[in-house]
Amino acid sequence: MAQSARIAIAQDIHDGIAQDLIALGYHLDLILAEPATPASVRHEVRTVRHDLSALIVKVRNEIFDLRSSGDFWIEIDQIAASISPIIVTDRGGCKLNPEASALVLQVAPELLRNAARHSGASQIHLSFTAQNNQTVVTIQDNGSGGATVSQGRYGLLGCIERVESYGGFMTIESGEKGTTVAITL
Repeated sequence: MAQSARIAIAQDIHDGIAQDLIALGYHLDLILAEPATPASVRHEVRTVRHDLSALIVKVRNEIFDLRSSGDFWIEIDQIAASISPIIVTDRGGCKLNPEASALVLQVAPELLRNAARHSGASQIHLSFTAQNNQTVVTIQDNGSGGATVSQGRYGLLGCIERVESYGGFMTIESGEKGTTVAITL
């Protein structure tokens, strides 16, 4: 299938089904926030909300796969450029296998968007290094810090879960001089 057709399908999914799923999630959040919602209903709604969040991640991944050009470094550069002009990428001479590349292409956009939106940083560095037969992907910003896994927020948690399901691990160090997220694969 031609890349333009794949992009058109991705746009249709994004503008249709994905938005509907997100709206449904907001509706469930409103039900959970309502003080009059009984505890038994609240438990069931949380379960449905969790399942819906997982479905939204799957839809996002499909959209991403449809938009993918197949060249990892071009895609990383395009993602970084589309998120913020303050992102600088250092490839570090690393080569990633296809599975690691797919994982990074799923996780890095979320982490870069978080840094660009929430940190107040003037610089964000995305770097790739090889250490002891492992690849380390680092996203470092000079922002205000405060990046943590929080109740009811699934971006960082989802990234950690993806990395761990691959067999890697992710660390987050966040303080007043910025945040460093390191993914070891």
